[in-house]
Amino acid sequence: MTSKQRPPPSPSSLKATRVILPPLSSATAAISHNPNRLLDAFDTYVSNRRSGGTKPDPIDFINQHYSSESLLVSNLPEIRDAISDRMNRLDDRISSALQRQSESAEATQKHVQDAKVSVASLEKRIRQVQSKASQSEKTVREITKDMKRLDCAKRHLQRTITTLKRLHMLVHAVEGLRQACLLKPHPDYQSASHLVDATRLLLQHFDSYTQKVEQMRLLNTKVIDLQGELKFRLVRGFRLVGFGVEKTREMEKKKSKLKSLGQEESKKFQVPPMMTPTTMAGGILLIDAIGKEARIEFMTGIVQDHLVEYSRIYKPANKEQPKEKPRVSSFMAQPEIEPEGDIKPESALEFVEKRFLWFQYLLAEIQKKYPEVFPPYWNLEYHLTKNFLRRTRSHLLALFAGPTKDPDSNNATILLKALQKTIIFEKDVSSALQREYGVIFQHKSDTNNDDGRAPTLQEPVEPLLGLASSAFDKYMRPYIALEERSMDEQLVSSLEDRTVDTRGNHPVFTTSTKLFVYIKGSITRCTALTKGNTFYLLYTAFQDSLRKYSQVLSMKLPPPLAQKSIGPLNMPPVPFASKNIQDNTPLQMVSYRVPNGEEVTVCHVIGTCEYCAETVEALEDLIRDTVDDEFKSKIDMMGQQEVFHEITAKAIHILVSGMENRLDAPLKTMTSINWATFVEVGEESDYVRDMHNEIQPYVATTRGLIPKSYYQSFCDKFALGFTTTYYDSLVRLKSISEPGSQQLLLDVYNLKTLILKLPVLEKSVASTAATRKSVATGSTIAPAMYTKMVQKQFKKIELLLKMTATPINLLIDVFKDQWHGGTAHDLQQVMSLKGLQRGQQAKMFEKFGMDPVSARKGAAANVTSATIVSERFQVVQDQAKKVDMSQMKQRVNDFRNAFR
Repeated sequence: MTSKQRPPPSPSSLKATRVILPPLSSATAAISHNPNRLLDAFDTYVSNRRSGGTKPDPIDFINQHYSSESLLVSNLPEIRDAISDRMNRLDDRISSALQRQSESAEATQKHVQDAKVSVASLEKRIRQVQSKASQSEKTVREITKDMKRLDCAKRHLQRTITTLKRLHMLVHAVEGLRQACLLKPHPDYQSASHLVDATRLLLQHFDSYTQKVEQMRLLNTKVIDLQGELKFRLVRGFRLVGFGVEKTREMEKKKSKLKSLGQEESKKFQVPPMMTPTTMAGGILLIDAIGKEARIEFMTGIVQDHLVEYSRIYKPANKEQPKEKPRVSSFMAQPEIEPEGDIKPESALEFVEKRFLWFQYLLAEIQKKYPEVFPPYWNLEYHLTKNFLRRTRSHLLALFAGPTKDPDSNNATILLKALQKTIIFEKDVSSALQREYGVIFQHKSDTNNDDGRAPTLQEPVEPLLGLASSAFDKYMRPYIALEERSMDEQLVSSLEDRTVDTRGNHPVFTTSTKLFVYIKGSITRCTALTKGNTFYLLYTAFQDSLRKYSQVLSMKLPPPLAQKSIGPLNMPPVPFASKNIQDNTPLQMVSYRVPNGEEVTVCHVIGTCEYCAETVEALEDLIRDTVDDEFKSKIDMMGQQEVFHEITAKAIHILVSGMENRLDAPLKTMTSINWATFVEVGEESDYVRDMHNEIQPYVATTRGLIPKSYYQSFCDKFALGFTTTYYDSLVRLKSISEPGSQQLLLDVYNLKTLILKLPVLEKSVASTAATRKSVATGSTIAPAMYTKMVQKQFKKIELLLKMTATPINLLIDVFKDQWHGGTAHDLQQVMSLKGLQRGQQAKMFEKFGMDPVSARKGAAANVTSATIVSERFQVVQDQAKKVDMSQMKQRVNDFRNAFR
């Protein structure tokens, strides 16, 4: 539907397009019959839709209010009239608004003109007000001109009066200070201290006049002279109390730079009566009032005066050459009595304790002569002790090197005694200063004094420990040499000492435990004295001694059989030679023969090396935790651990080589049998029983004496070496009959059973408690990796013998079927053991599918040592994976805790 008027539809069209709409509500029907209400509803509908963001739809609105087209058509005239009426009224309203707007425009223009006139009038009045204000200000300025002049004069007058008062006070203070200086027999130091405070504060107000006004400069100079006179007389009074008249006169004569007043008095040197403690305490107040620099100067003078005698007595001096005496007549000469020996001076290193006794006496004398004179915040006793220790350090350094070197500086006993006495004195005097004088040992802190006075609070001071004893650090070589000699003596005695300690899991030589006990005691002795350079030098001595002890352990092993083997250590008793354990000969190429019972010693070497390697790691941690920070990064004993590991590897190789050499005789017996004529298979051969008799006690003894991981390594290496040697012995046989092959297969089975039981093989009767303990707790099942390796090695031997027992017509087929990966070399060995001639072998190679000539060359090239070494190295790598690192780490931690 649209809003345009349309003719009423015909009845036929309505019938054809009839639309049924829902019935209208009563309210909607009432609106649709009232055009004005309908238009109001439409306005509301439009505003709602626009506010909701929806475009108004007139058709939708009409459909809401009219249920049929006929109803809409019937109401259209009324709606059109209502719309026209509204349009007319809107036109009337617009014309009325335009008329009112035109009428108000003239009034608005008039208002604007009136506003402009008002603004101009206001501006004129503002200018008038500004003019009157400036005139008023000028009038007020003229009126107050005289008043300001009077105020300025008053201010200057007040400042002048204040300055005059301060000047008057300064003059009176200076005069009072002069009167205090003139008092007899001693100046009034306590009153002078207050006057010094006053003059300093008052002079601060005249700083700008001191250089410009001559009278102020003279006054300032007079104050300085009076202070200098007071200090000079105070120093003289303290010296008289401390040293007496004659010594005081000598001290003043030695001073080259004295104040003018002091020089005059020093020429006359009138001896005043001794100062009382009260007078001296007043002098201390005077020094504090003058300032911190005066206190430092005064205290330095007292310290130096009291330590002059110390330097005279204990400072090292060059030995004077005896002067040539004048010749006299022989009959007038008197016999001279020469001293029995050289008398050591008081400064000698041997008498270092006398220095400390002398200083303790000095402290007591100062406390007696100056009772309650020096306040605690002066820390006089601390500064005296610090200066004493510094002089002692310089004296000690002169005794250690240079023209005044003491011969006893190379004596370790005297050196250690002197160091010990020095450290004890440093500790004792530090405790006494804290306990009796309230000294606080901390780092120095800066003290700010705005008033120029010296601080009157206890100041933290640097510690005294190490101040004198640090002089020993670079000269402790005699002590280190003494420790090295003691350890070398132990090493010499350990060359023949084979005593075993069985208290641990595995027996070790007691010499190793004694060595580490001595090392721990040496650490305790050294750290009680110093943890610096000396301790680091001792650590290097430990490294050298451990390296030497590894050589001692190496010398307990049997010598090699080969000409070129592990380098012998020609060790003299002292000092020990520092040589490498091995030369350029590979360890695997050196053969050893282990006499009966010597395998126990070799096992003890292995156990001792393991104990030493683990204890060395704990020792390294202990030293690193104890030594001073500057040396911590230099502590490394990995080299010593590696040396013991190398000895362990060598000992295991010796065990394996010794076992192999013991089987030489049974192997020779096996190779001496004519297996080509062997006709009957019986029990195991005699050489197998001989091998069992050699292996069983040797292996069982070894198992109970070395750690499990090392024993497993021994079993691996022996099994690999034995099977390789046995295979090589078989292939060197000339010929083997079929019954001989069967007999050898039986022997190989018995040998394989024996070799498989090596890791769990036990002794019939245990010889030691350690062995019984180890066997009782051991496992009865061989490791799987070991079993796999042994079976792989014996499988090749068994295949060789089975191929040898195979009939010739079936040999090639059986070889291809059973010997997987078999080479021409393997086939040639089988044919050689079967006794085939070269022609028969050539036919077999052709049947095998190879050219006979090429096959023989390939078989010859296949026999290389590189193949054997490669196979052995691969097996060793496989066995290395079985090491339980967590277990090893736990054992290392246990040793470390036990050492600590």
